[in-house]
Amino acid sequence: MSKLIDMHFHLDFYPNHLQIYNGINKLCQHTLCVTNQPEIFESCVDIYSVTKYIQFGLGYNPQCINDVPFNKSAFLRNLKRTKYVGEVGLDFSPKFYSNKEKQINIFDFICENSIDKIMSVHCKKAEEALYEILSHRKNSKVVLHWYSGDEFWLVKFLELGAYFSVNANMINSDKGKKIISRIPIERLLIESDGPFTKIDGKKYTFDKLENVYILLGTLFNMNLEKTKAQISQNFTWLVEK
Repeated sequence: MSKLIDMHFHLDFYPNHLQIYNGINKLCQHTLCVTNQPEIFESCVDIYSVTKYIQFGLGYNPQCINDVPFNKSAFLRNLKRTKYVGEVGLDFSPKFYSNKEKQINIFDFICENSIDKIMSVHCKKAEEALYEILSHRKNSKVVLHWYSGDEFWLVKFLELGAYFSVNANMINSDKGKKIISRIPIERLLIESDGPFTKIDGKKYTFDKLENVYILLGTLFNMNLEKTKAQISQNFTWLVEK
């Protein structure tokens, strides 16, 4: 039986993170725990062992741009400690737009140094700039997290070979369903984005990951085991790129 895979989860945002860490390992759920700053990644891997089921992504969330400087030396120092980079990306929504150029420089630096890494990428109102950087740097193992852009750029990202990770909030919204319907099933992965999503009307908890699979399977008329097998195969293709 295929194991469940969660491509985007914020372990450090849960106050009971030790309990959750142990619970994910017990349930054998392959989980990418993304981080928002290199220093947070460093703290996480110092506290918690990487296991068969839990990996940590080295990140710098563009939504930190107004408050926390990007530490290049910390990023480079920790890059060899993981196969995953995330959460990283660009956010040109009004709150962060004034630091647009700074974001571009940081993301370009990250992409330049992460060619062989699997990347969980945030993109908000910044599709063209993101595409240009990924295209220029030739990052091949890109997963666009909670994509909300238009179909034109979705097609362009597909042409680059990108994958898309989708969550319960996306699947339950009309806009999200429309986006998902445009993505070949071979390019889909599942994320929880816990704790920033809801499942069954309640804040996501790690024991509800299977419910996200059920929701996605319903969209494609697939039962749970077939959905799990498809997502597992997609992940294998991504890793082997």
